[in-house]
Amino acid sequence: MRSAAKRGTVVLASAVVVAALPTTAGTAAGAVAAPRFDQAFTTNAAPAHFHARVTYRARDGVHRIELWRDGAVRLRRDTDGRLVTIATRRNPRRPEFRLDLLDRRRHLHTIVDRTSLYQVGHFTDWDDLAFGMRRPAGRYRLTALANGGGATTPLAPCRWFALDSDGRRTRICWSREQAFPMLMLDGAGREIWRVTALDDDAPSASLFRPDAQGYIVTNAARDIAGD
Repeated sequence: MRSAAKRGTVVLASAVVVAALPTTAGTAAGAVAAPRFDQAFTTNAAPAHFHARVTYRARDGVHRIELWRDGAVRLRRDTDGRLVTIATRRNPRRPEFRLDLLDRRRHLHTIVDRTSLYQVGHFTDWDDLAFGMRRPAGRYRLTALANGGGATTPLAPCRWFALDSDGRRTRICWSREQAFPMLMLDGAGREIWRVTALDDDAPSASLFRPDAQGYIVTNAARDIAGD
């Protein structure tokens, strides 16, 4: 039987890497079409390299993320200068990937993978981590908008959509060129996500090699596989 400690480790890991997308109910003003999720938030034109800084608002306050993508095989997310998430995979055509999660404050290094996350009921995929969006699990309505409804200007050109799910709505300004949301607003028009800096410089390979010296290492993927 899987121990409570092992389950807790993986649950904590999944909480670190997956940010819920807040949405709010409403009717889209200026609607022009009703695209599918993959059509609206296409990643086909994603650049080979991507680096961004993001500020987002959650229930527990304002947070800051720095994200690097290196092709479709390596990515890194630093949250609040404290939590580091590094995802790697050998084959971009396969769903499997490994996650190294480092808690700098507590000096913990947790290793998980997609399979172990799925085994404990946390359905995290590569696109969730790399592109700042995750498909709603249940029913949703997606509407293209003519504009953001008086929103402030995004950092880069993007197209506005309204996503209605679970009785909530989010307005999202999606950049096809960057394959990333530049700006998100809740149903009241308040900013909940903004890209504040952006470039396409090739990241250093060292960014994707966890420096875990002095950290307590837990291989949760191996522990769960052995249960």
